Amino acid sequence: MAEQRLFNVLQLAYTPLSNYDFVMVKDDAIIQHFINSGKLYVIAQRPVLTFENFYIDGSDPENPVLKFELHQKGREEKLECEFPLFQDEFNVPFGSRCDIAINYTYPKSEVVYDYKMPFSSMANFVVNTGDDYYWISPEKLIYHYLRDALEINIKGDVTLFLKYKVHYIGKATEQDIIKRLTGHSHLQDILSIERPFHYGALPTEEIAILFLSFKDNIFMNTFSPDDDEMDIAVNMLMGKKPIEDNVIYLDAEKALINALKPKHNKLQYNNYPASKDGLQSHNLDFYTFNFSDPFTLIYDNGEIVGCRDSLIVEKSKTLQIRKGGV
Repeated sequence: MAEQRLFNVLQLAYTPLSNYDFVMVKDDAIIQHFINSGKLYVIAQRPVLTFENFYIDGSDPENPVLKFELHQKGREEKLECEFPLFQDEFNVPFGSRCDIAINYTYPKSEVVYDYKMPFSSMANFVVNTGDDYYWISPEKLIYHYLRDALEINIKGDVTLFLKYKVHYIGKATEQDIIKRLTGHSHLQDILSIERPFHYGALPTEEIAILFLSFKDNIFMNTFSPDDDEMDIAVNMLMGKKPIEDNVIYLDAEKALINALKPKHNKLQYNNYPASKDGLQSHNLDFYTFNFSDPFTLIYDNGEIVGCRDSLIVEKSKTLQIRKGGV
């Protein structure tokens, strides 16, 4: 008898952003492109991350290296980082003239250029080449490191700095995420209601937004001589998806809300996987949702760890969280 399975893999569409950083960078056209490629978003909270002991190692004048540590308030562990300034991936070729601007955590300081190194309590830094600029926050550094998109050396466990307490899960299948989050009532509630993890931290710097998109939707089918099922096989060979992406996104939102029960989601989808607009009507025998990035989503009853745990629905029965993968 024919059987249909669907394996869905979600990834970060862009680096997680604090609410403050989101407000600052959301009008940049390139950043908008990456953020809006996501169709699901998670509003979460984590302690503030900073760059500490930041300096430029000029022992090799032809290849200066930015050296610094990445800290998180309340955590003893740290990441020791080395970031060569000149690299083609960064669009800063060898010998380029560039300026480095530094921005601090609250209270916000003016950008400075001539204070003595090393710098500390840094929220981010900006490399300005004259023709373009590149903005790097602690989470963006880790994001590029995980994607192997830049030459970055990190000593330490990056997964310790990717732990997020989930407050709200939403979708943006009918409009861009940036438009969806502009004036978002739940985001404003979270900023107003949730207490900082650490005294002196601003909610706008602790509240973070994760932007998610599908990395893969893998359909696995076994076929019988039935004509309809052979049509499915032909369509797949022609590159036609048997299920629209928006349907899978709608189901993914429901699955995550049902599993994590974020308190700021008024609708908890307690009857999931039952749904009029999700995957139930497609008669799948088995389907899963996984994350390809090693972040951890923390909720009241536990946590879901990316690259390890799976959300599984079998024969349209109750959603299960399977620890350690399928």
